[in-house]
Amino acid sequence: MIPPLFTFVSLYYTIKSVNCLFLICQEEAGLNSETFIYITLITTSGALNALLFVYALADKTRSQTMRAFIGVTATAALYCFGTALELASTSLAAIKLWISVAYLGMAFSPPFLLILVSRYTGADKWLSRKVTGLLFVIPAITCFLVATNDLHHLFYKSVFLRADSPSPMAGIVIGPWYIIHGAYTFGSMFLGACLLVSQWRTASTAYRKQIFTLFLGTMLPIIAAFLYLMGVVPYNMDPVPFILIITTTLYVWAIRTTDLFQVVPIARSYVLESMRDGVLVLDLAGRLVDYNPAARRMIPALSPERIGQAVDTVWAGEPEEEAEQLSRKASEQGEAEQTWRTRWTGEGGERHYEIRSLPVRVKNHRQVGRMLMLIDVTEHVRYEERLLKLASYDGLTGIFNRARFMEEAGRLAAEAEENRSALSLVLFDVDHFKSINDRLGHSTGDRALVHLADICQRELRQGELLGRYGGEEFVLCLPGTGLAEAMRRTEQIRAAIAGSPMPAPGGPLRMTASFGVAEAGDAHAAGYELEPLLHAADQALYRAKASGRNAVRCSLESG
Repeated sequence: MIPPLFTFVSLYYTIKSVNCLFLICQEEAGLNSETFIYITLITTSGALNALLFVYALADKTRSQTMRAFIGVTATAALYCFGTALELASTSLAAIKLWISVAYLGMAFSPPFLLILVSRYTGADKWLSRKVTGLLFVIPAITCFLVATNDLHHLFYKSVFLRADSPSPMAGIVIGPWYIIHGAYTFGSMFLGACLLVSQWRTASTAYRKQIFTLFLGTMLPIIAAFLYLMGVVPYNMDPVPFILIITTTLYVWAIRTTDLFQVVPIARSYVLESMRDGVLVLDLAGRLVDYNPAARRMIPALSPERIGQAVDTVWAGEPEEEAEQLSRKASEQGEAEQTWRTRWTGEGGERHYEIRSLPVRVKNHRQVGRMLMLIDVTEHVRYEERLLKLASYDGLTGIFNRARFMEEAGRLAAEAEENRSALSLVLFDVDHFKSINDRLGHSTGDRALVHLADICQRELRQGELLGRYGGEEFVLCLPGTGLAEAMRRTEQIRAAIAGSPMPAPGGPLRMTASFGVAEAGDAHAAGYELEPLLHAADQALYRAKASGRNAVRCSLESG
């Protein structure tokens, strides 16, 4: 940023010093007041460009865009000072000398401006080192031909002192290379203007001031040069250096108010537009300022019409609880980064997202809004769910495995003990399961276990647990169920298994199972601890098998 005091003081003394020089020239050469005023104005323009050159040169980031701006300001300053000295000269030889100096700025300024615009808009893939060098070939030839014009007259057919001007002023008759130089200059600047118009169409509101500033900086000199060639300028004085005071003032304004060349729209185009993560930008009032295409794919309600509206409207179609959480967290201000997870239905069904809320600050660290980054973690969540399922569920039957059953049953037992409520465990296995495997094969045996698990699940009530204890053994946890009710329920399950044959090769396969039931707190179960309770149920299961199988026994029964 250019310090205001430094700008004012430097500009004041620069203009004062140069004008003192021109006052001397005015007295010696007899410059009229109109010419002197014009010289003063273009001197001011040159001084402004010189200051911008120093500013750009001192910029620590020194981006490619800023390097091009160094060239633009340096050549503009040289053009202005050269033209001013040309107008202040009293002899034709001096005028020719300063015309040559002015062309060192005039000829090289258009390619620098084209490079600047190309870098700024991101349309710079064609700017290889070789092509960049070629851009300066015609300007270099122009400067050489202007400096040596008296030897060949290719640029000017003649240069003479005008008889109709109130002070010494050059008149020219253009040569063939002047036309080539003019076409190249207009072509370069017009191409730059087209690139800016194209960028304007896709740029967000935040960057349009910058683009408009550069567009004026490109078009105003084109218009001024065209008027000069049409011969409508008084005394045929070059108006472009005067116009540069307007464009340079615009650059100073843009640098101070929009951070021109510090944050450019190409950053948005290349970064935001290509990001797989969604990005929402909010102002301090919680209104939507900008978003990228990834966010549009994630949130169906996003559209250009939402810009400027409260972010609450973005979540309008989501479940109330999710929408309330999103709006609350998105509107929270502060220094800290916040992260949370949510889910909503977008393209392709329900998706899971991790949202990171970051403060957005300008150069003086003042917070001006927040940026929400939406990271699709659906696959990660599904992977976690698969891992949890693998760690918690039996791969064959889909019911709890032993570890998960023990964890959940332990929790229910602790709750039952705290509330002094009933809880029963049922341990059972398939009768003669080995013979099923031996006669019909292990695949049929696996299907038999799945068949049995399905029957049991249909008999369960909400809150009751079923798990595979190991091999052909299963276990039930019945919270809130005393021994008598548990025996009755278990008998129903036994009957359902016996009465539900499974289709198998060679005909329906009838299965039976033996059951052992134990209630927490009875004398044999020794309280609500799972291990003693399972041991009691296992003893009851042993007695059921000993009695001929396909039976239900409880832990209170003897021998």
